Amino acid sequence: MKNLHICLRMVGSWEWVGGMVYIQNLAWAIANLPEAEKPGVELSVAVPAAQSAFVGPLRGCVDRVYAERFFDRAYGKIAKILAAHVRFMPPRLLNPHKFDFVYPDLAGARAPYLWGGWIPDFQHYHLPELFSPKEIDFRNNFCKKRADNATVIILSSRMAQADFCALFPKDAHRSALLNFVSWIDPEWFHESPTAYQAKYGLSEAYFLVANQFWKHKDHGVVIEALGLLKQQGIQPTVVCTGSTSDYRHPGYFEELLLRIHQLGLDGQVRILGLIPRLDQVQLMRGSLAVIQPSRFEGWNSVVEEARLLGKTILLSDFPVHLEQNPPNSYFFERGNAEELAGLMAKVSSAAGSTPDLDKEKIGRLDNRERLKIFGSNFLQIVRRATGR
Repeated sequence: MKNLHICLRMVGSWEWVGGMVYIQNLAWAIANLPEAEKPGVELSVAVPAAQSAFVGPLRGCVDRVYAERFFDRAYGKIAKILAAHVRFMPPRLLNPHKFDFVYPDLAGARAPYLWGGWIPDFQHYHLPELFSPKEIDFRNNFCKKRADNATVIILSSRMAQADFCALFPKDAHRSALLNFVSWIDPEWFHESPTAYQAKYGLSEAYFLVANQFWKHKDHGVVIEALGLLKQQGIQPTVVCTGSTSDYRHPGYFEELLLRIHQLGLDGQVRILGLIPRLDQVQLMRGSLAVIQPSRFEGWNSVVEEARLLGKTILLSDFPVHLEQNPPNSYFFERGNAEELAGLMAKVSSAAGSTPDLDKEKIGRLDNRERLKIFGSNFLQIVRRATGR
């Protein structure tokens, strides 16, 4: 079997942390495969220098980390242009690191290496009202370039793959389904959630919503559910983590704050904003349950993390959530505050101690096997795409 040098490119931003966590998860899944399952595989990670903190935990398990500064990014763009237009350039100049496969990337059909495109979802196709015409055009172009040029196009859910095949039928044969699986540093289980609850002044039991305050995430249904529960004399606390900025709807967060105030919920909704990942995990461990109310998702990392931690999850009945179908889950109709309120009341009344160490142990054992499948499936996709 030929050697295979794979480079994972860090995607996402501080506004969309999920993209960076996705690459972390994939790197760990590959790195922790038994050596017999990855003969000849060399694994690198390329990360913009500004996001190098996110690659720190990976340094001990990948062969190389490339912290890309302005010159590196500019060189990469020039190399792609030359590969597309100059047929006789020496490959070593256009691919100095000798990558065999880069993922996820956007290059041309004549790139100096083979590459895979990742399309998380087609939200703009299903919910066009949440996007400007300019952004819809941008996303359509984003998808088309990958469909036209990528060696393989990876989709994270069956729903996304079905959308891709319907929108790009002639390219459907180059699509591949890859459900991702979350990874958490085992050392984090030795931490005490109580210490992190104290850090954020959380002395009472609480539900956790770990989403950016983007409109499609539907924090509004959680707020309305709290309002209904208050009328019944039930007043649970909800802790929210994640960026409070929605670049598509700049006034959305303020609208939510106003509604919280109108319903008299100021003391029940704790908004922490963007916090360190370790802190978020510990707050999740100590929560009564995780609420995932989104109207749309690709393959949700919060659901994967809650599954790993053995948490009860209250999920909207979005098709991808149903596809993920984690243990310990309850589903409510999208946007139905009454159904969500009923589930919150049910969980509150039956709550035991948190974290539930027995459920955590089951979640970790399940996660260990699912991570192997994730890493193995990715390597199979790459080997088919490269012939290696």
